[in-house]
Amino acid sequence: METAIQLNENSIDALRNRIEGQVFLPDETYYHAYAKAWNLNATQSPAAVVVPTSVADVVAAVRFANEQNLGIGVMATGHGVGKPCNGGLLINTSLMRNVEIDASTQRAKVEAGTLWKDVIAAACEYGLASLAGSAPHVGVVGYTMGGGFGYLGRKYGLNASSVTAAEIVTADGSVVYADEYKNADVFWGIKGGGGNFGIVTSLEFRLYPIQSVYAGAVFYPMEHGRALLDAFAEWTQAIPDEITPAFAFMNVPDIPAAPPALRGRSVIAVKGCYCGEKPEAGEQLFMPMRKLFTPVADTFRIMPVAEMHTISNDPVDPIPIVQYGTMIRDLSSQTMDALVAVAGADSLSPMLMVELRKLGGALNGHSNEMNLMGDGQAQFSLNAIGATFTPVMAEKVATHLRRLKNAIRPYATDEVFSNFMEVDPSAERVRNAYTTPDWQKLMALKAKVDPTNLFRFNRNIPVL
Repeated sequence: METAIQLNENSIDALRNRIEGQVFLPDETYYHAYAKAWNLNATQSPAAVVVPTSVADVVAAVRFANEQNLGIGVMATGHGVGKPCNGGLLINTSLMRNVEIDASTQRAKVEAGTLWKDVIAAACEYGLASLAGSAPHVGVVGYTMGGGFGYLGRKYGLNASSVTAAEIVTADGSVVYADEYKNADVFWGIKGGGGNFGIVTSLEFRLYPIQSVYAGAVFYPMEHGRALLDAFAEWTQAIPDEITPAFAFMNVPDIPAAPPALRGRSVIAVKGCYCGEKPEAGEQLFMPMRKLFTPVADTFRIMPVAEMHTISNDPVDPIPIVQYGTMIRDLSSQTMDALVAVAGADSLSPMLMVELRKLGGALNGHSNEMNLMGDGQAQFSLNAIGATFTPVMAEKVATHLRRLKNAIRPYATDEVFSNFMEVDPSAERVRNAYTTPDWQKLMALKAKVDPTNLFRFNRNIPVL
């Protein structure tokens, strides 16, 4: 926790006069609304919240933070809060949502607070698709700076790999342009290094000529978990890179927002997308996982890319969640036994979801990029999520997560995908998101562009 700073009224008035956006102090209306993250467990108490509407506003906010000796946190939606911004200056970019699509170059250019749903809708008008994640209400910039892993990933990679340029406000309040030729070190760093090197006020990235895919999810009763996991392990050994699949143990809440067929049930979900040239070819490719038992529900179909959010149907409204991610070497018999024991029918798991995603293909990236999927030993990522609406639920989730970590540790690599990391992770966990060569390069870059660690309310890369 940072030492609370009582901001001088005159300095706040001066900041308000310098920007077109708004500034809120803790006792003012809308402060809590703009400090609140989507993940309600990421509670934040900044010294002030700045809500910019332009790059000039962001520059003024950064210079103010330097003048007042305040660390900076940045948030668009707060789905993936790193270290909560307590005692610092929180810059909420949610009003900066302009999107430009260049159909001739198949690129999008977005502002700092843009949501994926803004990009998806605009790109679809030109028959183009983005490398969005499973939830369209997540912020584009934060998602991408952590890598960005979606259902087109094994074919096209992480969205970080598709970034072509960025505009960044650095720690001294300068505005810099970065691409592979200009400020190339910063350009490399923002594509996986999170918000450690500045505030990305605009981001340009490639789009892809995809109009429809074969995608969805098939749900089975939880008691078939071990047999389904066995089949999934075998099936994923031979699938093409055009398929990005996932396997999830799910405890679906008994709430109106849940699909009626799944409400209040414990199920296995096999989810995925086929993005080949002929979407109809996906039906046969997914059939081995759709015919094993009588399903509870099956949503697989040819769908426009604008409807890909229905694959996972992630919750839209803010909720308090606890998350834990790691990477799994393979689905050996011992690994599957361990997973079923802590997530399957007899596990008494309180987790909303324990999900495996198949890695490989274009997710391995390129030699000149940051390696965000570990050193290549892991074949699957694991992402466990629990809801904690009450103290009792929170204790149950915490206890079960300890059990889950212990059970899978022998089969995990201890690596973690940055975007699947928990709130306020330890320094060791942040370190484990990167290979040793990348980590050394990231620390050198941090020392160069943010030597005072101004941008420290995040998954922080330290200044040594």
